Amino acid sequence: MVTFIKKLSWSLASRLLGRSIRSQQRESGQSLIVLAFAFLGLIALLGLALDLGLLYVERIRLKRAVDAATLAGVVELPSEEQAFTRAIEYLRLNNYDVGNDVSILVRGCATDPSSGELTNLITPTLYITASNPRATFILDTYSFQSETHDCSLANKVFGTANKIAVTGTVTVTMNFMQFFGFRTVQAPDSAVAQNITNLDVVVVFDNSGSMQGDTICYDCWHETTNDVETYPFPSNGYYSPISYTVLTNLNLCSAVSEPYVSGSRRYIIMEAELYSRNDSVWDRAARQTGRGYWALQRGTTGSRRSSSIEGDRSAHVAHHPYWTYGQSSPPAPLLGRFYTLQDAQNNLAPRLEYDFTPDWTGDAFIWIRAQGGGRQSFLVDPVGNNFVRDPRKLYWAVDGGTPVENSSAPDCNTTYDYAGGYNPDTTTCNNRWGWIRLGSISVTADTEYVLKLWAGSPGYEIDKIVITNDSRSSASQIGVLTYDSNRGRPATVGSARRSACDKCNPIFGLQVDPSECTTPYHLVTEPTNRLADDLFSDREPLRTSQEATKRFVKRLDPQYDQVGFVGFDSGIEVQSELVCIRRQGILGNPAACYDPSVQNPPISYTTVLQTIENQRASGGTDIAEGMRNGLEVLGINVDGRGGVDNLCDGTPGSACGRGGAAKRVMILMTDGSPNNNPGGACDDDPSLWPYNNDPDFDCVIYYAKKARQAGVVVYTIGLGNGVEPELLQAVADETRGTYFFAPSPKDLDAIFDQILSNIYVRPIR
Repeated sequence: MVTFIKKLSWSLASRLLGRSIRSQQRESGQSLIVLAFAFLGLIALLGLALDLGLLYVERIRLKRAVDAATLAGVVELPSEEQAFTRAIEYLRLNNYDVGNDVSILVRGCATDPSSGELTNLITPTLYITASNPRATFILDTYSFQSETHDCSLANKVFGTANKIAVTGTVTVTMNFMQFFGFRTVQAPDSAVAQNITNLDVVVVFDNSGSMQGDTICYDCWHETTNDVETYPFPSNGYYSPISYTVLTNLNLCSAVSEPYVSGSRRYIIMEAELYSRNDSVWDRAARQTGRGYWALQRGTTGSRRSSSIEGDRSAHVAHHPYWTYGQSSPPAPLLGRFYTLQDAQNNLAPRLEYDFTPDWTGDAFIWIRAQGGGRQSFLVDPVGNNFVRDPRKLYWAVDGGTPVENSSAPDCNTTYDYAGGYNPDTTTCNNRWGWIRLGSISVTADTEYVLKLWAGSPGYEIDKIVITNDSRSSASQIGVLTYDSNRGRPATVGSARRSACDKCNPIFGLQVDPSECTTPYHLVTEPTNRLADDLFSDREPLRTSQEATKRFVKRLDPQYDQVGFVGFDSGIEVQSELVCIRRQGILGNPAACYDPSVQNPPISYTTVLQTIENQRASGGTDIAEGMRNGLEVLGINVDGRGGVDNLCDGTPGSACGRGGAAKRVMILMTDGSPNNNPGGACDDDPSLWPYNNDPDFDCVIYYAKKARQAGVVVYTIGLGNGVEPELLQAVADETRGTYFFAPSPKDLDAIFDQILSNIYVRPIR
């Protein structure tokens, strides 16, 4: 039985094993079929990956070529055909064989291949034909032309577009994919760039009266001509320092003092500008806001204005006031301030010193020829805590004596009483100068004393100082004082000391070496031209603003850029229109924009620079009117004023704005708040500036909105602490510009750099 069971088990096992072997043989044949199909699929995937790789590489190559061609071509706009030529050049540089296997179509202002004439190609037109094309590029500027587009060689207008689009399509041949019916695949790409290096710029410049409010020395510089050839400051004028030669020739620095003698009466006569010491700091980089200073002022009479003979010119010193921007009373931004007797006693007030050595023993009476300040001479009344006008304060002492007050000076009552380099006989205050007896002291013969004068009222001015033993109390009885129409006799020998005899004192305007500086007040560390001192900087902040604006204008490229200028105050605005360089036919000679020798030159940079140089400060601050005129210079007539067009034909009211072919930019510079407006529609909506009930502010926002609607970007610059920063910021925000604050005019160069850095060529798609 056991044997039978074993045989049966082996029999069953053998049958089952046979069936398994036969089953495996059948499945093995099926696997070969599956593997064959899998191998074919793998080959297809490898072919797809390879062909897609080729397509990807071509797309990358095409992308780079299209971007490069677009950015290269856009800088040539608005000359559209020149943009096409440059774009084609960059396609070739990126290894696209234009004319062989690459065709070019253009759409825009270009030479029509069929007629050979400059025309506006409305549809893509074959421009360069390839013998065996595998790629096609379409260069398009037509889509970005302005409504006033012209395309005429006769008018020298070569397009008005400021954008270019380059679209490329490359046929890529497939390798393995052609077995699946894909013999070729199209690789497309495109790019659009905007040219904003072509600029139409108008500078809207505040020339209101406050722009001369921080001048240190009035009439220290004179213009001599308005000729175009000599417009640059300072070659169009001359400086007027005190003559060091006259000082020495008259023996004013003699070691021995020689008074003027009349009988028994003796008079030491000093020119106030020849101080022994001036502790004021007028250098703008070192001065502190709210601190006044004494500074030299020049003066002249009418016929002598054009004379360079130093001996004909007068001079005095002035305590510069704080500046109230034309307001009749504070509060206002302070550049200086009123100084009290306590300030003088604590030595906080600006101080002048004059050394004198009498040759007599007894009483010495001190006289000064002076006039008080004007409408800016305010102090805070400690009782009522309000502002009180007090123009006559001056404080004095001799040697170490306690300062005492004198308030008997006649006062000038003009807004800009300290301005203009006033000679007493040529100003509106010519009857305001007077001789004042400060007081008397006891002196000993041949002993040196120091008279100290501390500033009190802003605007206080001093012309001469006389120390005498003449006890008469009425100036009208003293011939030395009434001499030369009450100007007094000339300074006496030996009346100048210390700083007054130092060649390094800036008032002499000399080229000096450190070894020549004899007092500790005017030390220099290297050879220095004292004419470069702030003292001789013309009317500030007007002068520095003019120079910075002129430097900005010169940085623009006259081959591509246009610039215009609008000076504004409360009167008639001064304008210099844009010039369209290409329309004037001087594309090949951009120097003609500067060269005044060119016969009948177009409105040019020379004209703009001349206009900037000719600005003089006066009147109020009509920011809105300046903006309106600035928009008209750009060719935008926002108020429908008659005669304003954009034909650039030289007729009155004609503008040369290029519309969409250039980036339109307005740079608005002001140092104050608006206090005038042009009227009309601009002041109808008080909600434009709801923060006060002032139409002058409403009108500024009105023209900001008009600028935005016309695509004009407005950059605003607030110069000094008298501006309304919120208003200027709102104008910039409205027009997608930027507001810049310039604490002083010396910051303008850096601001103009930032403005230029914000304007560049950029791809937009």
